[in-house]
Amino acid sequence: MRRRTATPRPLLGWIALGLVTIIAGCVANAGSAPSARVSTPAPTSSSAAVVLPTDPPTPVPTLPWTGATPVPATPAPTPAPTPTPAPTPEFDPPPQRGPFEMNLYRRGDFATQVTKIYCVPGAMQTMMNVMDRGATKASRTVQDRLYRLARRLSTDRLRGQGAEPEGWARGLERLGYGRFKVVAAAARDRAIKVAAKAIRRTNRPVGLLVWRGAHAWVMTGFKATADPALTDDYRVTHVRIVDVWYPRVSSIWGASVKPNTLVAVRKLPEDYLPWRRPLMRYPEKDRKFVLVMPVGERSAT
Repeated sequence: MRRRTATPRPLLGWIALGLVTIIAGCVANAGSAPSARVSTPAPTSSSAAVVLPTDPPTPVPTLPWTGATPVPATPAPTPAPTPTPAPTPEFDPPPQRGPFEMNLYRRGDFATQVTKIYCVPGAMQTMMNVMDRGATKASRTVQDRLYRLARRLSTDRLRGQGAEPEGWARGLERLGYGRFKVVAAAARDRAIKVAAKAIRRTNRPVGLLVWRGAHAWVMTGFKATADPALTDDYRVTHVRIVDVWYPRVSSIWGASVKPNTLVAVRKLPEDYLPWRRPLMRYPEKDRKFVLVMPVGERSAT
């Protein structure tokens, strides 16, 4: 089933006007090879460009009355503003009992990375197309700009080529695709469960840092034993994966899978391995499963 969020601000206008100086790519070189390969097949980020809603204005105090006689002397204190209630999620389809499946991907959303180090811009472009169908066409010009943007918004720990997941998340925010954050989970199943919940709540895709953090996948859907909109008591059995390395073959990790491949969660240990980068230590990510996750309810994006 296809989910859509409200249409983001057009990418083409951004490209034509040159509003953002873009600087980034794939997440460094891959780590050691896994023991076996089957052909089947990120701290909270934020962006200064995201304009969050302001607090409601303080009501103008008025003089209270008792009957027809005004209360004399000192004006009444300023009342505290009434908290704005959190928006109610709008689920499409509505929450349903029993096993649940959803998929945001449509034909044409895929953008292959145009160079071997451009997995982050390839994943960003694919996610943009999923959130705004037909927003971009895979091209060196677009991915050059996304690469520079993601590098510019990465942390000062970045070494060598590529970009960090923080640059990936902040880049999507800067381009108007809503809030994203980098999440590191201690267990793979936990990371996938959190990713499925985020997709269901926001109707936006999730980024997975695979190959020990060296490569970017996009997760566009899942199958689960129950609807995450109804309960936390569910298990994700399969995920929909878009690998922007396709149709290439890695000498370490093997052949990439076709876009929109349904992958059993039990197969993920072949690629989705704990973060470990050779040039820099990341205490908040090392030995954890890292993802770039959309934040907020569908009705608030």
